[in-house]
Amino acid sequence: MNLASLPKLAAIAGLSVMPSNTNARELQTADEICVEGYVMDFFCIERGTLFDNPSVVSLAEPERHSVHCLVDVAPCLASPFEVLYALPEASVTSDIKHARGWRLDDKSKDQIIALARGVGRIAASPTCTTCTEDKGGRLDNGFHAGMLATVVTPSDGTNPAVITINRVEHSFPDTPFCGVNGVGNTGLEASVPSAIITASGSNFEKAARAHGALMLIGWGWLLPSGVIVAKFFRHRPNGFWFKIHRPLQMLGLACTIAGFTIALVNFDVFSGKGSISHIHGSLGATVMTFGMFQPLNAFVRPHPNQEGQERNVKRTIWEFVHKGGGYGACLLAVVTISIGTTLLPNVDDQKKYQMAYGIGAGCLLLFLAVFGIYDKSKYKDAVTPDAEPENHVDP
Repeated sequence: MNLASLPKLAAIAGLSVMPSNTNARELQTADEICVEGYVMDFFCIERGTLFDNPSVVSLAEPERHSVHCLVDVAPCLASPFEVLYALPEASVTSDIKHARGWRLDDKSKDQIIALARGVGRIAASPTCTTCTEDKGGRLDNGFHAGMLATVVTPSDGTNPAVITINRVEHSFPDTPFCGVNGVGNTGLEASVPSAIITASGSNFEKAARAHGALMLIGWGWLLPSGVIVAKFFRHRPNGFWFKIHRPLQMLGLACTIAGFTIALVNFDVFSGKGSISHIHGSLGATVMTFGMFQPLNAFVRPHPNQEGQERNVKRTIWEFVHKGGGYGACLLAVVTISIGTTLLPNVDDQKKYQMAYGIGAGCLLLFLAVFGIYDKSKYKDAVTPDAEPENHVDP
């Protein structure tokens, strides 16, 4: 295989291993090494684009990764930190200019956070709310560090070698830290990973697309359509509204359960309390709780009121709970989906999903409601609105 084609394959596969520099040696546990490079959280690496600047490919332009994103944003802080390795010119592509070089252990991660907050500028844009500026405080983007470290765990070919820092300094890409002439006076040449691992974030992106599509179809189209049918098509004879309502709700709930499962398996939104992703996840869990409660309370519904009979109190309470839960869930889903479209790692995807939801779902639901009102005028002599088939489910 032509080695020049490997970076392109890496971009397609999302996670690939390429041969390292021929001067590299296999790192072993307890090896003392000198490392330098941009430091990035794995959350942004896995996404494929920077969390606070989704138009930027993470491994293409780490110099645009804000200090704010590294040390302020909860999902980023919750993920491991890695030191990136600048690829040789022959291996560079438009989407991959750096590789995942080394992963920091927890103690070293804390050291990097403290150093980054010290060199980070509070008044940066976006503002670095946890920066202390006690080590200069001039950096906005692209935190770069040089360090003497010890190998804790060698690379397994999927993840980089884990290292623990012995000494670390803020450094710059154009001023070598390692090497005989390096400003770090380490006496060690810069270490080269024995296996260069590149990640485009495509697995995360695919999961995000699948989750978003299923939730948009379920909570954006099917479930609200079922509610509108139950609200505006009761004038049709022979329980027509129910024959449409029930399969729409069943199919919609199936889509949302699948989408919710993808989110639970692939995303860690609950660790970053207060972040926009945490808010989206919390709202999503609330909406899903309402959604899964609906078929359960429909199963225990009291019999409907018959014409001429006194209003059944239990039935009235049940209708209030069931209908209120359905309406509330659909309204809350509007907020949840709207936030969710801003969290997709690809900017083009954000626009597409926003158009699909705002224009597609909006027009569909408006059409159903208007058509239901219009259709009612054609059935003045239809069955009474309270008539319903046996074993029905209200909205």
